[in-house]
Amino acid sequence: MAMAITRTPLFDVHCHLQDNRIVDTAPSLIKAATKAGVKWMAVNGTSEADWEKVRQMSEHNSCIIPCFGLHPWWASQRSKDWLSKLRCMLQSVPCSTVGEIGLCQSIRGREVEESIQVDVLRQQLELARELERPAAIHCVRAFRSLQGLLEEMGSFPAGIILHSYSGSPEFVKVFAKHGAYFSFSGFNTHVKPQKARRIWQQVPRDRLLLETDCPDALPQVDDPTALFWVPGDPAATAAVPSSNSDCCHGEEMHSKSASNGRGGIGKGALNQPANLRAILSHVASLLEVTEEVLADAVFTNASTLFSFPGSKLVDCS
Repeated sequence: MAMAITRTPLFDVHCHLQDNRIVDTAPSLIKAATKAGVKWMAVNGTSEADWEKVRQMSEHNSCIIPCFGLHPWWASQRSKDWLSKLRCMLQSVPCSTVGEIGLCQSIRGREVEESIQVDVLRQQLELARELERPAAIHCVRAFRSLQGLLEEMGSFPAGIILHSYSGSPEFVKVFAKHGAYFSFSGFNTHVKPQKARRIWQQVPRDRLLLETDCPDALPQVDDPTALFWVPGDPAATAAVPSSNSDCCHGEEMHSKSASNGRGGIGKGALNQPANLRAILSHVASLLEVTEEVLADAVFTNASTLFSFPGSKLVDCS
């Protein structure tokens, strides 16, 4: 049975529809997300090379909120005038926010010196605060460093998003005092329920957000019919053979794929914004609230955060 649709619209606060793996199918993915009840999608750029794609996607789709930033993985490849380019892009696109920026000490992230990452992040946070825009922060295994930087810089009235939050429950209060919101993605569905519940229960209800982080972070689910598959994705085709024909639920293949069990369905498959509802369902079950109650809370939170002067949400209100 396909997942029930809640009446409250959804807000995917962090995704990458400009990613080369899915950009060609982005129009159909946006259509599928809208049909699934996702009203807004914040598309985060990661380097100078993709900012223009994000801008154009926003111009052609009223539901797309553009975000421009330099991801820590690409910090060492920045141009000499990267910051002026970023400032120009943000000022010329008043509905845009800052992101994806941050600190990363994963195996991939350690390829870039931490001092460079910190310096690049500091400059982008200063710009976000100056322009009064929210900022989406990527933080992996670098929470102490991020804590130190935020304590040095102070608060951010426009708000910051700790995207796909993977820190401990103890860090929630630390970051909340700096204006942080905490966003949870499909990556968090891989965390043991007891651990995930301890983290989510510490997050103030008015600071909780949801995201897909697509095309990565496909949610783990027990029921494959709750997921949407990216057309043409070989990994999805292997799990749900009909998925190469559309981007809808794999319901007709349930009997063939359900035997794979939780975590074995579509391993390595690409994600898309329509799967935000599966994440909503997972978080609601752990917090022991209804999907409708949680959907209303996170949509209100996201709408508040993204209702800065010049934003699309303000213009359409």
